Amino acid sequence: MADETVDGKRRNASRTGPNPTVYAQLAGIVLVWGANWPLMKLALVDIGPLAFCAVRLVGTVVSVAALSPILRFPLLPHRGERLMLAVVGLLQVAAMMGLSNIGLQFVTPGRASVLAYTMQMWALPLGFLLLGERITRRKATAALLAFAGVVVFFNPTLVNWNDTNALIGNGFLLGCAASWALGATLYRRRVWRTPFWTQTLWQITASAVALVPLALLTESGHPIHWSWSLTTIIAYNCLIATGLGYWWWGKALSVMPASQAGQIVCLVPVTALLLSAVFYHEPLNLGVLLSVALIGGGIVLTARAR
Repeated sequence: MADETVDGKRRNASRTGPNPTVYAQLAGIVLVWGANWPLMKLALVDIGPLAFCAVRLVGTVVSVAALSPILRFPLLPHRGERLMLAVVGLLQVAAMMGLSNIGLQFVTPGRASVLAYTMQMWALPLGFLLLGERITRRKATAALLAFAGVVVFFNPTLVNWNDTNALIGNGFLLGCAASWALGATLYRRRVWRTPFWTQTLWQITASAVALVPLALLTESGHPIHWSWSLTTIIAYNCLIATGLGYWWWGKALSVMPASQAGQIVCLVPVTALLLSAVFYHEPLNLGVLLSVALIGGGIVLTARAR
């Protein structure tokens, strides 16, 4: 019944166009997720990267589970889907967040977000290898554009190749993008019967179960300096960036194709880069702008491909 309702909404939207409110919500996602990169960078001054992920995920589990009676979704996925959804969650949520936060310690927020959103570049070969997807001319062109942008992003004028921390940070962020792409590819291998919100809660819960003990084990010597700014950023991540952001994302996907919504969300790293330039004085020289243009062009071209 829920799937029929979503399909009906999409058919109506295809005839009349999505409600302007949906575009406002997508714009909200771009702002909320884009602003979160500089905020996460600020939080990592007071808390370890994995501990931040663990606290964020536990808080998100509580807030999303509290929405269950209101949104009327079950807490548990369908039998036969739980293990695979957990695996997807570990790749798309736990590994993606953990690797990105570790990399963010050594890299500016704008650069970090751009590298994380190269996910679609990695999704192309993974889709070919794991799903047997045909590599069309458009997809190949998109991947080459994104790859060219990454190459420009790593030229010696933008990255100090003698700085080990910088190289490690960039490597973790590319690993974050690859993990995100692998999780997304595995997710597309089947049709899911579990409702969207139940899937989200289950993936976040599996990620929290994995990251909490990992953070305790590896960051026990890294004390957390609780402050109003850290508490506010954690609350923002739990309630706004994750809870509200995914709520808006689900509303958008109920009335428009993921490819169309994805093109708008491609503005997230651009927003993060601009905010990082303002608050962290991240340089916006010709090399950076060219790299972002190439990567962004590749992402948009991928989103437009069937």
